[in-house]
Amino acid sequence: MSLVNLAHCCSHLQNASLARLGLTSIPSTNLLHTLMLQLQKSGYITSVTIGGPTPPPPSSLNPILDPSADTSGSSPSSSNDQPAITQSNVSSRRLWVGLKYWNNEPVLHKMAMVSKPTRRVWLGFRDIEALARGNRSGYVKGLRGIGESMYLTTDRGIMEVREAVERKTGGMLLCRVNGV
Repeated sequence: MSLVNLAHCCSHLQNASLARLGLTSIPSTNLLHTLMLQLQKSGYITSVTIGGPTPPPPSSLNPILDPSADTSGSSPSSSNDQPAITQSNVSSRRLWVGLKYWNNEPVLHKMAMVSKPTRRVWLGFRDIEALARGNRSGYVKGLRGIGESMYLTTDRGIMEVREAVERKTGGMLLCRVNGV
């Protein structure tokens, strides 16, 4: 797991949302893909699509725009526009992230690292519970603002702090996201 890629991703998404971009790309790694899916689940971004160096067509970002899309759910949408992932093209794969805006303001306002590549922050269940309540744990400030989230990686995958409290699990803090 490379926290350097995650640091670049945090600053890139923050800058892209402040620059009012609708679509941006980041390197495709398993860590970033899972984190982007969690951000989409939390409502900070609109879409996550694995693609190549060129942006995907708008219909693949939002299936509502494509009337010919199969909405029966029987098979995943397999577009023939993108070649299959092979060993020769795996380094050129990108995650295309659709950013979300509300009243002309970015929903993802600030995204910052908690664990650094040189200092990883591991917390147990009780410490994560304190963070979710808004209390400080070590040098990490608790969740105070409305629309604020913190993500961590556990043995059960990447999840939001409140979900980790429900599952009674600890892990390594990754990043903090502030909404509008």
